[in-house]
Amino acid sequence: MATKRMDLNKKCFFVLSGVSNPLGKHLAMEMCSRFQPESQVLLIDTMEEDLQEIRKEIEALDKKIHVVCCNLMEWQNAHSTLFHNLLATVLGLHNIEQGGAKQFELALIVHNEGTAATHMLMEPQDLEKWQDFVTQTLNAPVALNQEFIHCKALKGIEKLVVNINSNLLVLPLVYNSLSCSCKKGRNMYFRSLAAEESLNDVTVMSYAPGILKTHEPQYDANNNVIDVADVVADDEDADKLLKLPRVGPKQATLKLINILEEISFISGHDVDYYDTYVL
Repeated sequence: MATKRMDLNKKCFFVLSGVSNPLGKHLAMEMCSRFQPESQVLLIDTMEEDLQEIRKEIEALDKKIHVVCCNLMEWQNAHSTLFHNLLATVLGLHNIEQGGAKQFELALIVHNEGTAATHMLMEPQDLEKWQDFVTQTLNAPVALNQEFIHCKALKGIEKLVVNINSNLLVLPLVYNSLSCSCKKGRNMYFRSLAAEESLNDVTVMSYAPGILKTHEPQYDANNNVIDVADVVADDEDADKLLKLPRVGPKQATLKLINILEEISFISGHDVDYYDTYVL
């Protein structure tokens, strides 16, 4: 497969899900700073305060970017019908405001991890919490992504799908069988999506932003502080990762944009912040 570069300096329809961690704000601001005026942004999360803060900061860029916030209340409420109606409503209303003449040049969706990326390390123990976690980290992103890919209002528009995944939590870790399984399953879904949609002008990247400085400290379900080093057991790859420099959220975001616009990548392949080679 050929390497790709993506020009973000376009009139864009941008969906960002999971804004409620330090990476979310930087993803929103750095992406929007590159879009053309009259782009549209849909922010999806469960944290109203974070949604409104980022909305105000995007609007403060004074680029005439229209921002819509969707508070899901809980990710467990998310399903295909909800996302279908949300996208249809948001795009329909915006097209009416533009007199029916609006045409996006790029449709971009970034699946961020939200609070799951920073706060909780230890897996839930009972079945109900297990199912809730699977819904939040695997089922909901897949449902949203499928509706985005097949949205009638975006038909014929080039699409870029970015999955923010963990370079650590796709490895087998102690007390993390649930989390690691979901992250690995999510990773395989986006790999498969790239192959399935390769002829439909859909480009896919799974990006591991490095081990963020904000990952310290982490907590278990009882709010006890957990040292990440204690969960790697004898996993050599995880141990190597933990010895690499920690990354700031702005650094991680700028590296992602640099890979998209300058370095190039292969659709469907995993890209790691710590990669130094050019694909």
